[in-house]
Amino acid sequence: MATLLNDLRIVFRQLGRKPAFAATAVLTLAIGMGVNVVAFGVVNGLFFKGSAVSARAGVGRVLTTPGGDEGGNGSIPDFERFAEATKGSLELAAEGRATIPWRHDGATDTAWVLYVSPNYFSMVDTAAIAGRLDVAHTDGGLPAVTIGERFWREKLGAASIAGLTLRLNNTDVSVAGVLPDSYTGPAGIYSPDIWLPLQDIARFGTSPKLQARETRWLFLLGRIQPGTDVATVQGQLETAAAIMARDWPDSHRERGVRFRLLREHNNELRGIATGAAIGMALIGLVLLLACFNVTNLLLARAVERERDMGIRAALGAGPGRLMRLVLTEGFVIAALSGVLALVLAWWTQSLVRTFAMPIEQPQHLDLTPDLTVVGFIVVLAVIAGVLPGIWPARAAARVDVLRVLAAQGGNSASGRPSPMRQWLVGAQIAGSTAFLAIAALFIQSLDRIVDLNMGFDRNHLVIAEFEPASSGYSAEASARYVGALLERIRALPGVSDAAVINRAPFFIGFEHLTAVWPNGGTCVANACPHVATLAAGPGYFRTMGIEMMAGREFTSAEPTTGVVINQPFAKQQWPDGRGLGESLRIGERGEAVTVVGITGTHRTRGLDRERPTIYVPLGQRHFAGGLTLVARTAGEPAGVIRPFIEAAQAVDTRVPMESVKTMSQRLGVVMWPFRTLSRIFSICGILALILATVGLAGAVTHAVSRRQREFGVRLSIGATPRDLMTGVLRDSARLLVPGLVIGILLAASGARLIQATFVGVNVLNPLTYLVVALVECTIVVLACIGPALRASRIDPLVALRSE
Repeated sequence: MATLLNDLRIVFRQLGRKPAFAATAVLTLAIGMGVNVVAFGVVNGLFFKGSAVSARAGVGRVLTTPGGDEGGNGSIPDFERFAEATKGSLELAAEGRATIPWRHDGATDTAWVLYVSPNYFSMVDTAAIAGRLDVAHTDGGLPAVTIGERFWREKLGAASIAGLTLRLNNTDVSVAGVLPDSYTGPAGIYSPDIWLPLQDIARFGTSPKLQARETRWLFLLGRIQPGTDVATVQGQLETAAAIMARDWPDSHRERGVRFRLLREHNNELRGIATGAAIGMALIGLVLLLACFNVTNLLLARAVERERDMGIRAALGAGPGRLMRLVLTEGFVIAALSGVLALVLAWWTQSLVRTFAMPIEQPQHLDLTPDLTVVGFIVVLAVIAGVLPGIWPARAAARVDVLRVLAAQGGNSASGRPSPMRQWLVGAQIAGSTAFLAIAALFIQSLDRIVDLNMGFDRNHLVIAEFEPASSGYSAEASARYVGALLERIRALPGVSDAAVINRAPFFIGFEHLTAVWPNGGTCVANACPHVATLAAGPGYFRTMGIEMMAGREFTSAEPTTGVVINQPFAKQQWPDGRGLGESLRIGERGEAVTVVGITGTHRTRGLDRERPTIYVPLGQRHFAGGLTLVARTAGEPAGVIRPFIEAAQAVDTRVPMESVKTMSQRLGVVMWPFRTLSRIFSICGILALILATVGLAGAVTHAVSRRQREFGVRLSIGATPRDLMTGVLRDSARLLVPGLVIGILLAASGARLIQATFVGVNVLNPLTYLVVALVECTIVVLACIGPALRASRIDPLVALRSE
């Protein structure tokens, strides 16, 4: 212990004598550690806090198969059958996301809710911050509900929950307790306003569609009872699934089930675990580059301290003692950097939240640094303390005492960078070049998306989502409401047309797929291709600005057997160019329909491909679910949003608009991955460029200081200051060019592997890499001009006298 304290005193004394070196090393590592700590804060919020650990031990998930777009969810009848089949072996619970009108102060807002079974809170690990956790059905009384902390503070002003009631749709409920904002259920990072009893779903006047056996919207979780194993539960669930397939062949044919413990595999988080691992690995490269930079600094410092180390060796210090002294210096630098990284993590919490997906559905991700983050910083500090000091420590252990003590001062060694230092500088330049090139490709891709032809008029559309059925409307009443709303919207100044569809392009949620039967054949074992299907009302394609290539769009008197298809589907089904007037068999029963129109190519879901799509007429059954009204404007659409909302309230204040956006705002969700990736790579690229520039400039500066005698001799025999300056810049270029070449090759190879993430961009366009290389060269050369000018101003007499 005494030796360690003595080493620390020596290290702090040495760092105090070289404040520029100490500040550069600490800040360099702090940059690398800081971006990693910020990124790990997101990973920590996803995988080590919140939904990842919200379920109690022994709780698993019941997944229906095939998962499809529903992600393994089940319906209410599924939940009831599975609970009955596993009674005594598995305690089953359920949660399902939905919205409900919340009426208060004469207005109606949308409340984001989670319907849960009575035993739900016994399976999750949380506690109320006020009141008690109670979500229960009561005969004759008010249903008990639990609310979220955010809703309680922001919407209710943190009112006392004693006697507190809310009016949800036409039903009053009693608030039993408040859940902390940090809690999200095991299904993901959804943070609802209110938890409601699933038993009372009909009482709240929600859409009957939610109670249908084909509506798979419930996340099913269960706790294995004592004396029962997973295999027994799995067998009981499979038996129940087989019985349902026999009893309900129209909705449960080929349906299966499996049980999986949540602590082993969280379904929602498992899907992003790979992406998070890749992201952390990429961001970890910034720390690696920072370590390379500090290694370079320590190697340069080791050369300067050769005489000091030689004296220590002559006085009896062994190689191990000298290595420990250098490594201690690295640990002190890393520890100071870790403190700065923790401060950065606290400071950037709000900044990181700006990267959240821009959707209405409330999400919660706890980014507050905790002991897990501190532990991560300690691990980084150990890595950053050992890695940069390995080579300098070895150099210190191999010091030649006789050569060093016989030399005059610190210039005994060559001023040329060692092969190791050249390799480190080259690696830094390669890394920064690769980051900047990938960032440039993502920025180009984002720019292409902004100007991408979507196949509709994206600049003059307002999109409103609503669900009259959730306000207690029947399908017939919902249809009348939509008709009245359309009249109001069409009468608004600045609105040229309006129409209704069940899902407008780029919606959030699961899409409906319809089986397409082969000509003269049948669908066996769910083998037919399934095509995205939307339900559109009259005038929809005209309102959207979608071109009709053949035929017509739907009319108000459209028979249910007419369909409109898009060009990708027509080409897929009839490669010879036919389509209009042709017959199709679609759906589970092979219903015969006729193609009455073919639209031009337009995007409905993804930006990277044009999906085959079928449109069916908007019918009575569709009014029982969510709907979307599309309004086309003559001018700027943002100015219509407020009149739009007021018009909807004038029709019926009980039906809230869940979302009213311009199409450009709606596309923000689609652009979010590209915008986020471009920002991340840009930040990493800029930081890596700073590290590479500092590393190369530091290597050149050190080389110039070590070559003063050489420069003095060259000046004395006829060399000009310009010759010295040119030579220094030429040596810098020798360090720069190999790193540039390797970095460009790495970027091109990586971009080629993930080419699907770049929309409308040629990832092998040489112009992109040339521009990145020129930017890198310019910045690095400018950083090296200072040391080069210093070399050109050396006084030969002073340089030779100093030796």
